[in-house]
Amino acid sequence: MNLRLRLPEMDLWKRRVVVSVVAVNVMILLSSLIYHYLMVYVEGVPAEVAHLDGLALYFHSLQVVVETFSGTGFGSDSPWETAVMNLFVSAMDLSTFLLLFVILPYVFRPVLDEVLSPDVPTDTDLTDHTVVCDYTERTEKLVGEFERRSADYVVLLDDEQQTVELLEEGVNVVAGDPSSVEGLQRANTGEAASVVVDTQDAESASVVLAVREISDDVPITVLVRDLSLEKYLRYAGATSVLTPRRLLGNRIAERIEAEIDPGVTDTASLSDGYVISEIPVKDDSPAEGKSLAEIDSLDEADVTVSALWKDGDFVASPADDTVVEAHDQLVVVGPKEAVEAAEEEIHPGMDDGGLVVVAGYGEVGSTVSEHLRRHDRACRVVDVREEEGVDVLGDATDEDVLRDAGVEEASVFVSTVQGDDTAILSVLVARELAEELDIIARVNSSGNQNKIRRAGADYVLSLPDISGRILATAVLHENVTSFDRQLRVVGVDGGEYAGKVCADLSEEGERCVVVALERGGDVMTEVPKELEFQEGDLIFVAGDDDVLDDLGRLKTLADR
Repeated sequence: MNLRLRLPEMDLWKRRVVVSVVAVNVMILLSSLIYHYLMVYVEGVPAEVAHLDGLALYFHSLQVVVETFSGTGFGSDSPWETAVMNLFVSAMDLSTFLLLFVILPYVFRPVLDEVLSPDVPTDTDLTDHTVVCDYTERTEKLVGEFERRSADYVVLLDDEQQTVELLEEGVNVVAGDPSSVEGLQRANTGEAASVVVDTQDAESASVVLAVREISDDVPITVLVRDLSLEKYLRYAGATSVLTPRRLLGNRIAERIEAEIDPGVTDTASLSDGYVISEIPVKDDSPAEGKSLAEIDSLDEADVTVSALWKDGDFVASPADDTVVEAHDQLVVVGPKEAVEAAEEEIHPGMDDGGLVVVAGYGEVGSTVSEHLRRHDRACRVVDVREEEGVDVLGDATDEDVLRDAGVEEASVFVSTVQGDDTAILSVLVARELAEELDIIARVNSSGNQNKIRRAGADYVLSLPDISGRILATAVLHENVTSFDRQLRVVGVDGGEYAGKVCADLSEEGERCVVVALERGGDVMTEVPKELEFQEGDLIFVAGDDDVLDDLGRLKTLADR
C-alpha cells in the first residue's frame, strides 16, 4: 500500500506524520509480540507477573516495550538470563535513538521549514514593469539596474529554493513556470512594459510563445547561446534575440585586428567627434620606457590619458611623470584624429601580421577563429575535443600543447576555455612561455577579472558584464557608449551631481574616472578635479561595472 498515493491532498508534513505514526505503532506491536514470545518460551515469566493470565501478561510485555521506546522506564523485567533476550532488549534500547534522531526530525522538519521560510509570492499587481524570466548572473546585473533606478520589475522563477533565496535577498520575485501561460499571468505579463527571457536555449521558444498568448505587442528580449535559434525565436514572436557569446567573440577578433593591423583603429565614440580608446603597449613600442609627458602624440590639445591598466591594476588620472611599461593599457580620450595618431605612435601594429593562438573552440573561440580566418589571419586553435576547426588537440594548460600550437612564436594568445580556473592557468602558462605575447582572455565570472590580469592577461572581457550591458542597452535604453570593451563607458546625468565637483565623483570608486564632460554642446576631455557639475551636463565616466552601477541614475538616450 502506498500511503503517499492515497493521501495526495495532504501537505508534506501531514503525510509524514501519518506514515510515521503508522510505522511506530507497527514497530511497537511487532516488538511487543516478539518480546512476549521470548519471555514466555525462552526466558521464562518473572515470578512477579506469573499470576497474570495470557492477555494481561501480554499487556505487561507491551508496557515494557513502550517504556523502552519512549525512554520513560527501563528494565522492569531485568535481569534477563538468556543471550537472545538480552540481545533483543539491547536492540529495543537502540531503537530509542532511531525515534529521537531520525523519525522526529523527519516529521517536524517540513513544519519548521514552513514556519521559518518566508511566504513565496505567487502573483503581482505591478503594471508597466519588466518581467524577467529566470535569474542568472546576466539578469542579476539587470535587476541591479532596476533597483538603482527604482524601476518596476518582477523575476519569474519555477525553482522554489532559488525563489526563497532571492526573496530573502530583497529581489522582487514571483513563483511560477515562465514557459506556461498560468505562470506568466502570475507575473501580470499582460500589463508588462517588456519581457526578458534568459532561460535555457531549448526552453526559450516555449517561453516566447507563452508570452505571445498573453500579449501580441509586449517587447520580448531573448538571450541565447546558440545563434542558429535566432530565426526560430523570431518566428515565435521575439522582438530581439541577443547572443552575448557571439558578440564577445567578434569583439575579441576586432581587438586582435586592431593590434595586428596598424590601419585598423579600436575607438569608441563619445560625443561630437570625440572618442575613447584603450591602447596596448608592447615590448617594442616606441612609448615603452617613456613618461606620459614624453609621448609626442599625447601632448596634443584635448588628448588626455584618463586612466591606465598597470600590472592588473586600474590607475585613474595617472600623473604626467608616470612611466609607460610593456603590457600597460592606456585609456586615451580626445578628438578622433588625435586619438588615432596616438594609437599609431604607441602601438604601430605587427609587421608580420602575427600568429594568433586561440585556446578553446566553444561559441566564443570558434567565433574568434572564424573571423580571423575569413580575414586571412594566421590562426591555430587548441581544444581538448577533436573536431573540424581544431588544429592542436590537447589541454591549453599543458606547456607542450601550447608549444605545439606555436605560442612561443605567436603574437597574440586568446584564452576562451571553459572555466575561469582553467583560463587563469592557461594564461599563466602562455605568459611563462612568451613574455612579449599579447594575451586576451574571456572570463565567465566578473570577480575573476583582476585575478586573470595578474596572471598575465593584457585585455580581459567578462561575459556577464557584456551581457548585462547589452540588456541595459536593449531594455533600459542606457546610454552606454561602449558595452563590448573591458572598460564600460557611460553617460551620467549631471543633475544627479549638481553642486559637486569632479573629485567627488571620482572618489565614489577607485575603479572609475571621469573621461569627458559635455556642456552646452562643447566637450571637455581634461576635466579639472575642482570643476563643479551643473544641471544639463552629461558626464562620461569609464570604469568597472560594479562601481559605475553605484553612481546613481544613468542618463538614458531618451533623456538627451
